[in-house]
Amino acid sequence: MTFYLSKAEEYIAPAAVVYMRRTGSYGQDNMVLMQRFKKWLADNALDGEDTVILAMSLDDPLRTEASQCRYDVCTIYPEERPFDPALVEVRELTGGKYVTFLLQHTAYALKTAWQECFAVLPALGYTLDGARPIMERYQKALVADHYCELCMPVL
Repeated sequence: MTFYLSKAEEYIAPAAVVYMRRTGSYGQDNMVLMQRFKKWLADNALDGEDTVILAMSLDDPLRTEASQCRYDVCTIYPEERPFDPALVEVRELTGGKYVTFLLQHTAYALKTAWQECFAVLPALGYTLDGARPIMERYQKALVADHYCELCMPVL
């Protein structure tokens, strides 16, 4: 049985994103950051029906000291709005070709996806592009139906 419900190939356009970052071992603290980011979105009236949250583990924990692993939670930057740089930062998200896996939005499904995705990708004929981050994508409409996505950059 595969970890995903369906897969699709897509092009994700480059975009400026507003984000919060934490540095440290991946795990429960990432969920705390996600909740803080969701609150920030709500406080800034950015949690509408079209809201998409991206979560990115930027470092390979097998190659990076756990205390140095970076995790970003972000959304597309609404350029018409200034934000407090003490709370969020802005950076460019590199676009490109991705294979997107639809998952159940559960801790178990996400954990399984991260455990299996690196073996499944080449079995499907794709090569991971290690220069771009893998993203968990949370589209509000999908999350409402208990789904999320894992977007893997490919060459």
